[in-house]
Amino acid sequence: MAEEARMLGGAKVDWNHPPAANAPVQWSKKDEKGRTVKGSLRVICHLNRLNNLAVKRFDEGVSVIQPPFNTTVPESKGTHDFDACMDIHIPGVGWWAQQRFFRANGLGCWYRHPPKFSNHIHGFTLPPREGTVISDDFKAAGRVVGVFVDGGHSLEGGQVTSSQIEDYYNHAFGLAGQHEPNSDTSWFPADIKATIFDLQRYIDRRAN
Repeated sequence: MAEEARMLGGAKVDWNHPPAANAPVQWSKKDEKGRTVKGSLRVICHLNRLNNLAVKRFDEGVSVIQPPFNTTVPESKGTHDFDACMDIHIPGVGWWAQQRFFRANGLGCWYRHPPKFSNHIHGFTLPPREGTVISDDFKAAGRVVGVFVDGGHSLEGGQVTSSQIEDYYNHAFGLAGQHEPNSDTSWFPADIKATIFDLQRYIDRRAN
């Protein structure tokens, strides 16, 4: 059976009357530890879209290592405490190829690897682009994310620290002390905004 977004508790989504974009839902596929993968409708639908694309391209789906709304990994520094942020991979696919695939399809992400990290893709569903300040896009979309993901805008009401989303748009590494624009010389989409997941189109394709 194909994976899909579900209501909390597991009921099917009525795509003719779907929840709001920021409403909490879950994925039908568990993470690698058997935990329920929860997130906003926008994030879970995007994850499901990535999974479908990965199956079509690589004949292998997306595996979630650490989901959003997870507070059990101190090394993540709170980036996964709220919505949007996840650690994932596609089993059997080269790590740099995965990073390129995810970036091309709307995930602001980086391949994290030894010796500092275990191998995984760390990333977040990009919010709609608005205004001139990249870091407040999550807040403008009504989504709360970890303080380092947006620099604190959604939790603190303004920039209090570095911002991974800004680093992503600036082609930087998104790590402490590594925020120089264009320091990450791996592949990025020529137009990052054009890769942002279209939730309404996803819903429309599932509605009767």
